Amino acid sequence: MDIPCEIRLNARSIHSIDLPGSIEAAAGDTLLIRLINQGSPLHLTLTTSNAVRFTDFSHENLFLDRFDEIPVPIKPGVFPGTFDITAITGYGANRATVQVFVREPPAAETPEPEMPAPPEPRLPVSVIPFAVIAVAALLFIIYAATGIIAFEAAAFVVLVVGVLSAWYFRR
Repeated sequence: MDIPCEIRLNARSIHSIDLPGSIEAAAGDTLLIRLINQGSPLHLTLTTSNAVRFTDFSHENLFLDRFDEIPVPIKPGVFPGTFDITAITGYGANRATVQVFVREPPAAETPEPEMPAPPEPRLPVSVIPFAVIAVAALLFIIYAATGIIAFEAAAFVVLVVGVLSAWYFRR
């Protein structure tokens, strides 16, 4: 976001500098310094001596006829703090400083995470092995009582299928 800062020059007298009291900006914003000369053309220097932590802008030396705009980008992700922008006219005779307060950017609203769908109802894992062993034991008891080999084979097949299904459905 562009934060305007208006600096009026030669408004009260020759080489006079009128600055705002202070400027507030957030990390990632751009200060847009509007220079308005209300008198004869002049040489002007804008400098930031303590702002290396906040911006890559260090100084600008220019000849101002009537109007100019100088962008001062503030780095994104910087911690809150202050720095000064100094305007110098009259070849160093007149100086004025404005303090820039850098605050944290407003926190973006985070959407609430969606709740995962409830899992499908399944038989508890401990019931399946118990059921396989119970069926195999029942088939073996029937084999022992009747002597029919088909029940013994069925008990063996149930145990093998139980082991294979446990291996296949493991987590």
